[in-house]
Amino acid sequence: MSNQHSAHDGDRLSQLTTEFDGWHFGRGGSGHWWAVRGNDLVRTASVEELRHRVRELTAVRPCT
Repeated sequence: MSNQHSAHDGDRLSQLTTEFDGWHFGRGGSGHWWAVRGNDLVRTASVEELRHRVRELTAVRPCT
C-alpha cells in the first residue's frame, strides 16, 4: 500500500471542515487522517472512520 496522498484529499478535507464546525483536519505523512478541536484529538487510517469518531465526540461535547 502506498503512502501517497490521493488527488481527492483536498476535497475530503474541505467536506470535513464544512461538516464539523470548530475542528481542524489533516492527513499526515504516514497516511493517517487526523482531527483536532481544543484538547480532543482523533487519528485514524480511514477518512470514514475519522468522520464517525468526530461525530461521536461532537455529540458528546458540542462546540461552544
